[in-house]
Amino acid sequence: MKAVWIFLFLSFALLGVVDAQDPGKEVIGQVRTEVLFGTNGPVSSLGDSVVSVSVGEKTRLRKVSKLEPYRNFVKLGSVEQNILKGYKSWAQPIRNSEALMVTFQPQAAIKESRKLRLDVEYWQKSKMALRWDRVFEVGKRVYLVGPKWRDGNLIVTVELVSLVKK
Repeated sequence: MKAVWIFLFLSFALLGVVDAQDPGKEVIGQVRTEVLFGTNGPVSSLGDSVVSVSVGEKTRLRKVSKLEPYRNFVKLGSVEQNILKGYKSWAQPIRNSEALMVTFQPQAAIKESRKLRLDVEYWQKSKMALRWDRVFEVGKRVYLVGPKWRDGNLIVTVELVSLVKK
């Protein structure tokens, strides 16, 4: 019986070592995700944690053809998340809410530049609603027009904050 316990202990210890050496879990960068909302209606019903976007950002958003009819733009949430080399990384931009989630999975680093190709998925209530395949550059924010919501549109912004140099 003692031999069985030793075998189980060593097995779990080896699994821990293998897991720690998994190259797919290597952090290769960091991404910032924000969820914005554009509407013509009042935003007071969205709660106290909602923040209006800056005038400059509002001007940029209104230049997008799908968003130009909206007068009000607010930020619903924001989060910074590590990007893992070989796995999907989940981000929860609205704290304590799994209703809106975003995943990132790297596809390829672009040599000689600070760019990374990412698959970005927008999940709503445990179902994938939208998917984008884009090249992101460090320090440049990309606006991804999301689904219709309430009397407006959700907008997902993604910014590649950093990439680990090799």
